[in-house]
Amino acid sequence: MRDASQHILFIATEYAAGMRPYAHTIIHALWQPGDHVLIVAKDDSVKHDFDDLPADSITWVDYPVSKFKKLAFRFWPSRLFDTIKQIIADGGIQLIYSLTGELVLVNGCQQLQHMAPLLYTIHDAVGHDSKFDGVVTWLKHQLLVAWPQRRLIKMTRHQITNSKPQQQLVKEQFPYHNVYYAPFPTLVTDAIVQGNARVPELADVPDGYILFFGNLQLYKGVHLLYDAYRSHRELQQHPLVIAGAGYIYFERNSEDEEFLIFLNRFIDDSELKDLFSRAAVVVYPYISATQSGVASIASYFDKPMVLSDLPFFKQSCDGSAGVEFFTTGDSESLAAAITRSLQSRDASTRPLYDREYTSEALCSSLNQILSQVLTSRK
Repeated sequence: MRDASQHILFIATEYAAGMRPYAHTIIHALWQPGDHVLIVAKDDSVKHDFDDLPADSITWVDYPVSKFKKLAFRFWPSRLFDTIKQIIADGGIQLIYSLTGELVLVNGCQQLQHMAPLLYTIHDAVGHDSKFDGVVTWLKHQLLVAWPQRRLIKMTRHQITNSKPQQQLVKEQFPYHNVYYAPFPTLVTDAIVQGNARVPELADVPDGYILFFGNLQLYKGVHLLYDAYRSHRELQQHPLVIAGAGYIYFERNSEDEEFLIFLNRFIDDSELKDLFSRAAVVVYPYISATQSGVASIASYFDKPMVLSDLPFFKQSCDGSAGVEFFTTGDSESLAAAITRSLQSRDASTRPLYDREYTSEALCSSLNQILSQVLTSRK
């Protein structure tokens, strides 16, 4: 444990989608009296996430609404910087812990590091494979995501990642950085555990479907799953459910609609128990990944998984019962792995969750890292 006087400012400026449970879990695992939490909120629905902490230790900053103010916020969020500086000065903050990428802080990062050590979470040292629906979208991604991401990794001295391959990569590129590894926190929230909402689109779909859950992006390899499923009639004995919002970047065949269900929308946490508990197997056919917590949800619900053999998935899941790997990018290998998983009797993945995603392991690792960063300031 830290000394009672070693106060931390936790910052989460991208508090949405997978980043929300990530930050929520770490903040609740580490918070102690005197710490402060600053969250940038895009809507009011997230503002009860920290009702269990003292109200005066939470600062909410509303994300701008107008296009002009959004653009200004991305490049120079002056009000946000002023708020951070005030919290540091008033609260005796000894460490800033950046949890969600904080791309909006790229132009003021150096100033903050002069005020207190900054522990920066690296989620993606290498950008994901993506398919954009036009040059404008690509350019927007480069200016607002890729460029600030590279700059922040270059400028921050103390860094933390949840992927050992990514840790090694950053160490090789920036040998003067302190790059720490910690286990990936579970993405299973209380809202997921206690959720009792049914997925309305699946009301008439029988249990035992093949499931993909997540935002639709090229690097997640959903096109491979689609091709494997369409090319193997034996898999079509089970419906395929692709659940998650996003641009559907691959061509669909209208004849598939009777056995393939697209839930192209945001899936609320309260629906995930229903979505996962009724699946026969959960498939994550990523073609690239630096780190991810998706396996935590499937293993919490004790579901067999099919994963691409990327280093991060192998690091955390290799040798686990109920997990089948396939050759990354190979739809034939993917189809074979799904078939094996559907036929397997040794399919319990809950031991994987209990081993990899315990709060004790996370707290122990993070407290050791915090101690090292805080000591470096002396």
